[in-house]
Amino acid sequence: MNDSIRKQMNIQITNEHVASMAYLEMASWCAEQDLPGLEEYFYFSAEDEREHMMEFYRYANANGCRSSIGAVPTLRQSFEHVLDILEHNLYLEQQNTIAINQMAKMCHDISDYATLQFLQPFIKEQQDSERSVEDLIVMVKRVGYDAKNLYFLDKQFKKLMQGKDEESPEKE
Repeated sequence: MNDSIRKQMNIQITNEHVASMAYLEMASWCAEQDLPGLEEYFYFSAEDEREHMMEFYRYANANGCRSSIGAVPTLRQSFEHVLDILEHNLYLEQQNTIAINQMAKMCHDISDYATLQFLQPFIKEQQDSERSVEDLIVMVKRVGYDAKNLYFLDKQFKKLMQGKDEESPEKE
């Protein structure tokens, strides 16, 4: 594996790890706010990012790259309100998209088509993730996030997570 791709691969492993941990912090904030639907949404997101990290680890290790997690920055632990937490969620997704796109460009520029092909599903998933979070932000802005609407919002997230459970294959 090209040295620049190897470095970027380890950066991405760290990005996925940081995102997973950040979503756990968000889940904890939601638990503290008594928002179990949102809490479950962020637990799901944390697990999804962890799975991505593992995919990057496995790919890198299988292709001669010694994988490792880099320094982890201090994670944000408090939020003003639900809109604030979702906007931070979008920011994290956007940062991940930028990093994956940078690696894809590097792969294209040096003709590492195998790694570029490996990245394709992540590129598509990042598009979908950003769009999904943007839709959630629009919903929260339309409904509002004051105390009287939090119950409704949390129920919407609970329904969303029930749909995700039905989509996911059974884990053994």
